[in-house]
Amino acid sequence: MLFKYFGKMDIDARKIELMDWLLHINDESKLKKIIALKSVLDKEVVAHTISGYPVDKEEYVNMVKEADERISSGKYTTIEDLEKEIENW
Repeated sequence: MLFKYFGKMDIDARKIELMDWLLHINDESKLKKIIALKSVLDKEVVAHTISGYPVDKEEYVNMVKEADERISSGKYTTIEDLEKEIENW
């Protein structure tokens, strides 16, 4: 059982158990999820979205650039427009 004695095992033993578990995964879907998790863990998280999604530095910079482009092109909602929209809810 993976991490059965999590609190008592040293880090090397836990890594060996995890590697053994990974070697025996036969489900492509699970493997894809693990690889996705690895990519998230390998990146340094600098922020989180409102929904809690972790954002690394590269993603954050891209998000800011996209927001700047929307503002420059006039594709944004003012607080006044938002207040008017709320009145119609």
